[in-house]
Amino acid sequence: MLELHENLIWFGYVRCKQELVFGCAVQGHEMCNGELMNQAIKRAADIFFAAVLMCVLLPIYIVVATLIYLLEGRPIFYISKRYVSRDKEISIPKFRTMVPEASIESFRLNERFMRSGYLDIPLTCEVYTPIGRILERTQLVETLQLWAVFTGKMSFIGNRPLPRSNIQLLQQFNGWGERFDSPAGISGVAQVVGKYGLQPEERLELEKLYSQVYQKGHVVWCDIMLLLYTFQLLFTGKTMPIEKARKLLHSCLQ
Repeated sequence: MLELHENLIWFGYVRCKQELVFGCAVQGHEMCNGELMNQAIKRAADIFFAAVLMCVLLPIYIVVATLIYLLEGRPIFYISKRYVSRDKEISIPKFRTMVPEASIESFRLNERFMRSGYLDIPLTCEVYTPIGRILERTQLVETLQLWAVFTGKMSFIGNRPLPRSNIQLLQQFNGWGERFDSPAGISGVAQVVGKYGLQPEERLELEKLYSQVYQKGHVVWCDIMLLLYTFQLLFTGKTMPIEKARKLLHSCLQ
């Protein structure tokens, strides 16, 4: 495997040792393998579609921000610190979907919903606002992260970034860090399978498998399929069976 100086940077470029080409790295006269090409295509698609969607969604952002301000007050946005790799933390912006005092101990969110490093708060929880439930259900709340996708900090498809406190709990599992061997994403395999119904061990298994696909499999095809299942979840509420997810990920490794 060639040593990468930089992975998948602006417009899908890949730097391999000292030579730079579009979409594939070259060392001497040898082409890089198919995995690097898949990663470059994934990055190029992220840049293109993130740019398009940010332009398309801008009017919706203005409407949503106005409604939150008029009906629910400030703050309009919620900024959290999340790890997108083992040692890289970034600011993740979202529209505020919960009551301003949601973080206070009286709601006991960690005690009620934290499961071995994964905090999944159901939409039935009292901390969500009326507008917040709509934003969460349609996933508009996550689309502010398109800028992070455009700048290369995240991807459309990948394992979700996690807060430090979640990672500290996740470290009880062997190989926990392997979930970070791929770019963090807005949506991912755990989301389309249904994170609320997954045990932490099952979710981590799927996330580690996805990272393996990114590193040495057909990640572009895998992303296309997960994106289709994301749309299925949004429009029909139907999740992807876990066995089907495993089969997809393993098939993308062959």
